[in-house]
Amino acid sequence: MQDKEREVVCITGSTGFVGRYIAKELCSRGLKVRCLARASSDLAPLSGLPVEIFRGDVTDEASLQSALQGMVSVVHLVAIIRETKGATFEAINLSGTRNLVQAAKRMGVKRLVYMSNLGAGPDKRFPLLYTKWRAEEEVRSGGIDFTIFRPSVMFGSGDGFVCVLTDIIRRLPLVPVIGSGRTKFQLISVEDVATCVAESLTNNRTVNQIIPLGGPEHLAYEEIIDLIIKKLKLRRRKVHVPAPLMHFVAWTGEKVGLTLPVTSAQLAMLARDNITILDAVEKVFGFKPVPLREKIDDIVS
Repeated sequence: MQDKEREVVCITGSTGFVGRYIAKELCSRGLKVRCLARASSDLAPLSGLPVEIFRGDVTDEASLQSALQGMVSVVHLVAIIRETKGATFEAINLSGTRNLVQAAKRMGVKRLVYMSNLGAGPDKRFPLLYTKWRAEEEVRSGGIDFTIFRPSVMFGSGDGFVCVLTDIIRRLPLVPVIGSGRTKFQLISVEDVATCVAESLTNNRTVNQIIPLGGPEHLAYEEIIDLIIKKLKLRRRKVHVPAPLMHFVAWTGEKVGLTLPVTSAQLAMLARDNITILDAVEKVFGFKPVPLREKIDDIVS
C-alpha cells in the first residue's frame, strides 16, 4: 500500500472499548481516521483525537456507502455480546458485517480488517462465536483484501472482563467461581491488539490471513480471580457455582430485561479454553505482548 493510500481509514464501532484504542493508535501514526458512530453513540471516548465523525449504522447499507466514500481501508469492529429485542447476533454480527462488506466493495475499499474472536467456528452451541464465524465467511468471500483477527479476551481500562471481575470481587464477600475455574484464557492487552491492527494495514504478510491473537501466558479463570484478589489486597472466600446454574440465571435475567455482569453467551464460552500458541503475536508482528500481571495495577486501581 502506497503512503498516500495509507492516509484514510474508516473504523466502525469506533466508540467501543476496542475502537477507541485503535483510533488513538492510528492517529498517533499520522493516518487520517474517519469514525463511524451511530446517532445515539456517546462520542466522549474519542474526545481529543483528530478524527472525522460520520454518523451511520451497520444495519443501514446506504449510510455505510456514504461513510466509506473515499476510504482506502476499513477496520470493522461492530459486534454485540449481549442480545436485546432490537439487536441480535444475527442482525448485528452477521448481517451488519455482510452490509459492510458489500458497501466496501461498491465504494472501492482496498483493505478490510475484521475483528472476530478466538474460538469462532461452526458450532451452533456457541451462538456468539457461530455468528462471528459466519461473518468471517462474508469477509473472506467479499472480493476485498482482508485480515481477520481472532483475539482472546482483551484487557485494559474499561474492559468487560477483568474490570467486571474486579467490581464483583470488591462488592461481594464471597466470590463466585463459575464451574471448575480451570478454563484457560490468553488475555491480551487492548493496546497490543491496536498495534497489531495498525501494523496489519502495511504488513503484506497479513493479507488474506486469519490471525489469532493472545498474550504471553495461559491463565485459568480462577487464577485470574486470584490475581485480582491479591492486587486488591482483600480477603475473599471463593465459592464454585455450577455453570448450568449460572447459565440459567443469566438466561432468565436476559428474558426479563435485567442487565447482569455476564451474558448467557459468555457463560457458554466458559465451557472450553480460549487460547492459541503463546508466540502468536510475536511470530507475525515481531513483538511480545505485555502480560496481565504487568498491567493489572492500572486496571484495578
